[in-house]
Amino acid sequence: DKSSSEDNSNHFGLSLVSSSARVMRDLSLRSSRRLLCPPKLWLVDDLLESEMIRCKSFNEYCTLLNTPVMKLCPFLVPFKRRLKLFEMIVSTNRADIQGTNDGHSFRPGVHVHIMRGRVLEDGLTHLNKLGANLRRRIIVQYVNAAGSTESGLDAGGLFKEFWTDLCAQSFNPNWALFCETEDSNGYLYPNPNSRDAHGSDSIILFEFLGRILGKAIFENITIQPQFAHFFLSFLRGDYNFLNMLSDLSTMDRTLYNNLMFLKTYEGDVSDLCLTFSVTKEAFGSNKEIALIPNGDKLDVTNANKHRYIQLVAKHFVCDKVREQSEAFRKGLWDVIDRKWLRMFNEPELTVLISGPTNGMIDVDDMKANVRYAGGFTMFDRTIQRFWKVLHSFTSEQRADLLRFVTSCERPPPLGFGSMNPPFTVQRVPISKDNEKLPTASTCFNILKLPTYSSEKMLKQKLIYAIKSGSGFELT
Repeated sequence: DKSSSEDNSNHFGLSLVSSSARVMRDLSLRSSRRLLCPPKLWLVDDLLESEMIRCKSFNEYCTLLNTPVMKLCPFLVPFKRRLKLFEMIVSTNRADIQGTNDGHSFRPGVHVHIMRGRVLEDGLTHLNKLGANLRRRIIVQYVNAAGSTESGLDAGGLFKEFWTDLCAQSFNPNWALFCETEDSNGYLYPNPNSRDAHGSDSIILFEFLGRILGKAIFENITIQPQFAHFFLSFLRGDYNFLNMLSDLSTMDRTLYNNLMFLKTYEGDVSDLCLTFSVTKEAFGSNKEIALIPNGDKLDVTNANKHRYIQLVAKHFVCDKVREQSEAFRKGLWDVIDRKWLRMFNEPELTVLISGPTNGMIDVDDMKANVRYAGGFTMFDRTIQRFWKVLHSFTSEQRADLLRFVTSCERPPPLGFGSMNPPFTVQRVPISKDNEKLPTASTCFNILKLPTYSSEKMLKQKLIYAIKSGSGFELT
């Protein structure tokens, strides 16, 4: 009897812990959409700090994901510490698979040839078949329109350029794979009509783009596109259907307002002549789709209108993009383990994937973490002019400079202190201002800056270089 009582007590205790953790997790996710309290109230400052210090290997870092706090309540751990844990998991796994650049454990990679103007097609042909092997070192070689291989040895920079070019095409709403939310943010989610635009290939494309996004995350490449909250929930694998109506408001504000009107309508709903069906409009054709079996024959009434509202929201938020989202998620999980993503909520995933939400480049943070080479020091006249010029740049010009040097136009999630290799400014001695333009080695994040005679000349030459759009043949 005593042992039975202890077992019941243990079972009750575990159930209580599990239920409490579930409630806290739901509240935390709700707060990530609309603040319920100051974010710092969720945090326990020293959680995992000492444990992370002791870890050295990929397996040791991964074991931290199995601790009770990370399995049940990861939001209790400060976000930057979880970001650091993710970074260490990825970097140690990358070193195990790819080796390091010190020459002792370097492992050969997969060579792919990409023709400019055929980035998506060639990428799909050569990379999609790799699946989880995308974690290996990918060595990109660009081929120009004339069929000649461009100069430039890929130590990571050419793959970053490939990803940036791929993003510009694939995530453009005009390409019909993705749509933008109707709110001011313009976040991306799968286009429900992608199959009509691209046929059966659309699902293959989504799976490919999921894998390539996973590769970008694995290589610590910050990308420009930002994804809708509900789509990020799908990528985590735990979408909360209680949020369907609020998510619908970002996708189709008119439909959302109509449903809210129906919800509060005080008259006889049957007078509105609605049935449990919706009309699909795509490229000039209409098709009626039943929300439930024989729904087109079932009238909406005051008694069932709330069910109708939920089914309409589910159809537009979930069902219409389910196939595309599942394909994208499958590709992403091929490269990035879902456990690694589950420690973040949706806004945090946005930072992990796309850097700080506003995308602003902190010049002071860059300056505090820069490395100088070729004889430059922080006291050099050219360096002082460079920082003055950078402070005078617009946000767009700063993004262009960052892309010119690193192939990424958004700053790293943990700031420039986490950039590897670090942002570097290398001295290029010249005797005349018209001798050379600034150039870059994107593989190593190096800006090669000539010693121009004035701040005005430095700014003029720098703007010209970053706006020229030249490939590796000229840099």
